[in-house]
Amino acid sequence: MYKAIVLSARLFFFLASLFVVGAVNGQSITFEENEINLGYMPEDTGNVVIDFKWANNSDSAVLIKSIDTHGGCTIVSYPKDTLAKGSKGKITIRVNPKNRPGPFVRRITLITSPDSVVQDLYIKSYIEPSVKIWDQNTNETSYGSVILSSDYIRVGQVLENTKLEKSIKLKNVGKETLRFNPSKYKKPSYVTLKGLPDKLLSGQEVTVVFTIDFSTSSKLGSYTDMVELYAEGNTPKEIIVYLIGKIIPVPVVSATKPIPQILLREVNLNEIHSDKPAQGSFVIKNIGASPLIIRKVETSCSCLTMDISAPIAAGESGTLYFTLDPRGLSGLEEKKIVLYTNAPDQPIITLFVKAKVGT
Repeated sequence: MYKAIVLSARLFFFLASLFVVGAVNGQSITFEENEINLGYMPEDTGNVVIDFKWANNSDSAVLIKSIDTHGGCTIVSYPKDTLAKGSKGKITIRVNPKNRPGPFVRRITLITSPDSVVQDLYIKSYIEPSVKIWDQNTNETSYGSVILSSDYIRVGQVLENTKLEKSIKLKNVGKETLRFNPSKYKKPSYVTLKGLPDKLLSGQEVTVVFTIDFSTSSKLGSYTDMVELYAEGNTPKEIIVYLIGKIIPVPVVSATKPIPQILLREVNLNEIHSDKPAQGSFVIKNIGASPLIIRKVETSCSCLTMDISAPIAAGESGTLYFTLDPRGLSGLEEKKIVLYTNAPDQPIITLFVKAKVGT
């Protein structure tokens, strides 16, 4: 996020409750802080950036397999490459307090390999309600003197070859002219912009068109991306628009198609202990005439993981193994696994895992 917010979040807001993470079971990274308290924060602050600094003090390289932010107002940026032994870095969390007045707690859960270690980070604050009365029928958001009709573009569920256009309105309500610098824009390669001028005069309003072409991306399943614009003036501003949606496979018409057959779509692990991961499996048989490919696996919780299996040959069966880490869970739990396949008749397969977690 822009530097001004980072500095103000560090200097203006009261920071408390900072703890050093001790050693974890298994090879993983350690954090200087596992909880950051931002104190009192106005609801109209805009996006706030928090950095959790880490170090790999373990005996081997570590990979961050997944991070779950447990909420739509939180976006995370983290290294996707292997973290070498002795290396250091940061995980950047962006939080937007809009429409979330009162006590605020956000948990960020990450899983690292090779030992599937689960760690939680926390952001806390008390968000003061904005004096401004927002129209409940609008997603209007302010970035200083720049007003956006919405900082979210919800694409919905679309096929992976979809090309579409979405637009937002952007208005300069300040007294100075703003200049937009395309060289500082950050956006996914499948997104192009139209309608944003080099200069935005005081009081001027424009419509910015986002052309989104998923056929040029490799996305599949649920996703959240960001488009970052940069307005130059007396107080430079980064303006962020989030893209949210779900991409599903394009059905393939083929005389020799794979046909998945699953006799049991729900596995009940029964009673399990909260400090011990539990494992289970699903069996899929391919009764079609060509190989069945599991293209992607999604789970409803970072506590549930499943590895993608090798292609299942025609007439053969394959076993999909999963692991449920019940730490932080209690009582009756039901989690979901979504498989994205190359089967034209079943491009999406939903499976369920149940358990009763005790201490």
